[in-house]
Amino acid sequence: MKQKIILAFSGGSDSTFLLDVIYRYTNRICHAVFFKTPFVSPRTDENVCRFLEKREINYTILPIDTLQDPDIVVNQPDRCFHCKKLMFETLFQHFDYPVESLRFMEGTNFSEALSERRPGLAAIGELGVESPLCLAGITEEDIAALREDHNLTSAVDDVGCLATRVPYETPITEEVLKRIDDAEDFLRQRGFRDVRVRFFDETAKIEVNKDDLERLVRRPFRSTYLDHLKDLGFSRALLDMEGYQKGALDKLGTLM
Repeated sequence: MKQKIILAFSGGSDSTFLLDVIYRYTNRICHAVFFKTPFVSPRTDENVCRFLEKREINYTILPIDTLQDPDIVVNQPDRCFHCKKLMFETLFQHFDYPVESLRFMEGTNFSEALSERRPGLAAIGELGVESPLCLAGITEEDIAALREDHNLTSAVDDVGCLATRVPYETPITEEVLKRIDDAEDFLRQRGFRDVRVRFFDETAKIEVNKDDLERLVRRPFRSTYLDHLKDLGFSRALLDMEGYQKGALDKLGTLM
């Protein structure tokens, strides 16, 4: 019996790379699953569905209300452990097939496993989900080089998990997530890259690509964006002059 791969597909750089490799270079049967949660921007939902449908890739959209889990919304440093556990346990229940006929995979790369705080990896390991890029020692640099050499697809969507914008011990609510998403989408719609708006109650800490910093602070755009942030309930905006940094809140801890 040929095993079917169930791939947790976020639309990010790593899972897009892995999906591309499986479809182009193996004869494996692969089914992509996208977790539709309150932590995902509606823009990401649209981009992922459009990509999968255009490529005629078999997929499932799996709705999961992460805001109903108190271990997640309390937002302790182990939040990602509880979130991954909920998502993959729901995934197992959805695909209730004989275990020998399925292989469950996700796209964490080796660089992330080594250099970033990833409690979600512990949940993935406990549940027996495979992380082939990590197991093969494939780093972010490897993925970038392979993508260029073989003309593979770049990330479908770079928004990622909105909960990563909220400092630990700050409860996660639908209203907080919407404010973050609206603040970020305003910039993305105007061509800004690597956008992150970190949430500190009434303060928005903004990160964009270093090449976009000058454009963000230039008038009249600066005033226009500040007005938009005020409409969203932010009374103060801080701009990170170092630009976007992956995992910035983990480096920062809960302090400004």
